[in-house]
Amino acid sequence: MKSKSNKGATTAALTLLITSGMLASALGIRQVNDENSVTAWVVNKNMSAGQTVTVHDVEQKSIDPSNYSNIALSVQNPRALIGQKLATNKMVEQPLFDTDFIRAKSQNLSEAIPAGRVLYTLKLNTLDIPLSRIHKGDRLDIVAKTNRLVRTVARDVQLIGVSKGPKSQAAKSGVMDNLAKESNSAAGGVSLVLAVLPKDVYSLAGIDNADKVSIIVHSAYDIEQGRLQNFSRLQTSRTIEVVKGVKNEAVYVAK
Repeated sequence: MKSKSNKGATTAALTLLITSGMLASALGIRQVNDENSVTAWVVNKNMSAGQTVTVHDVEQKSIDPSNYSNIALSVQNPRALIGQKLATNKMVEQPLFDTDFIRAKSQNLSEAIPAGRVLYTLKLNTLDIPLSRIHKGDRLDIVAKTNRLVRTVARDVQLIGVSKGPKSQAAKSGVMDNLAKESNSAAGGVSLVLAVLPKDVYSLAGIDNADKVSIIVHSAYDIEQGRLQNFSRLQTSRTIEVVKGVKNEAVYVAK
């Protein structure tokens, strides 16, 4: 009787050991797969060349990079996908690349301006956001700071393009020449070509050279959902008029 009991206990122990090993192996394989996978935008159904991509046709999925050697070149901005026409057939869960879309024909400048907006060029001495990270179609807010007064100059501005400042033409290798080249580049600044609402033109034109201008970029995901983040303006100063002889001068005083 005791022998049968020991045999049953041994069998149960072996079964538990084998099951634990299988679970550990499965979890290990899953963890390795998760670490090696990358996230990319893919089509969620079979699509034919000539079809227009809509928000219901794409989704984010984890992809094994070993299946696509150029997965790093896939389109990461979902706004760049919506409304584009496919140049090739795409199978379900295949990632999307720039080469998968029909190239749009060049258009006149006036045709690039959305309806109800006008074109405005805002020149900045410096731009904190890297130029490589902002693209046509991005939605921006423009904020300016004068002394201690911060004001919203324009909201829901659409970026049309970016124009860099003039580059140094002479290719010199001296230390002083390199410093001069950097100085010229900084002096050239950056010009943002913007599609703005008509009511914002004069406030944008009122930006002074001494003002500190900041660019606020809205999330592409919020734009796809039809909403923009709204921030309330906190009044941190008040204006006091000071009379000096026959002249009046406005002074900003912190609360």
